Parts: sequence; structure tokens; C-alpha cells
Amino acid sequence: MIWYILVILLLLFLLWLLFGPVILLANSAGNRYQLSLPGIFLAVLVPSDGLFHVRGRILFVPYKFFPFKGGKKKKKEKKDAVTGKKKFRFPRGGLGMARDMAGTIRIKRLEMDIDTDDFLLNAWLVPVFSVIDSSNIRMSVNFEGVFTLLADMRIRLGALLWAFIRNRYKSFINH
Repeated sequence: MIWYILVILLLLFLLWLLFGPVILLANSAGNRYQLSLPGIFLAVLVPSDGLFHVRGRILFVPYKFFPFKGGKKKKKEKKDAVTGKKKFRFPRGGLGMARDMAGTIRIKRLEMDIDTDDFLLNAWLVPVFSVIDSSNIRMSVNFEGVFTLLADMRIRLGALLWAFIRNRYKSFINH
């Protein structure tokens, strides 16, 4: 009986991983950047002495990570030069896969106020941004040298995985 409960809990956990929203928050004015999967994972970039550090929790267990903290540096062994270079290949699916995967991202709120330090480019961006504006997306151009970004985006890992598998299957059939 206890095994059934454990298996059901594990299946519920996996379903939450696939269908629960991954939330990405970026606020440049408040200097707050956060990635979370509610109830499971949270990571926040916190400004500190060495640029930033990561603070978060995984399943209610808090942690801190200092990526720029000086630690023991390992000596790397030099490898012999490889005579043949591998040729770069684009992954199967290409732009169609990128388009479908980008389509899985849901924008709850996007506010952007930019200055490119180029008056002509700023003037060209004003009509483009006025066309893009909607109820949850507000983009504007300023001529004061200020850049602010406030983004709240949601991604479902199941939808992202499905878009990847669907494009891999299409590219496999077509080739």
C-alpha cells in the first residue's frame, strides 16, 4: 500500500515538473532576477562584491552559490593539438524548431524603456514600438540614456519538450 502512495506521489511530482510553469522574472530597475518552478525550485541573482551570487532553494532546502569566489584552481593539462576540426552543423529542425520553442513562452508582462545612444535609431524605433504595444507589453524609447526592463515570462517544460520532439520527428521524416 505504501508503494502505491510513493509511486503516485512520484508521478504527481513528474507531472508538476512537466506542466507547472517555470517563471522567469527580470527587473533591471530593482536589480532583481529570478527563476522559479513554484514549490520545487527558486534561484535569485543577488548583487554582491564579486558581481553577484545565487541564492535559492530546492525542495525547501536553502542554498547559496558564489560563482566568482576565488577557490582552488586546478591545473589543466595541455592536450595535443587535434589535426582535424569538426565541421559545424546546425541541429535538425533549425529555425522551425526555434520558432516553435519560442512559441511556448508566455509573456505575462513586458515593460521596456530603452535608449540606444543613437538619435536616428531611437526615432526609427518609436513607430515600431507603438505597433508592438498591447495590454501586457509596453515598449518605449527615451532620449535620456536610461535602460529599464521588467519581464515576467512563463514557460511550461512539457510544452517545450513537446515542441522539441515534434520538430525532431518532422526533421527525421523529411531527411
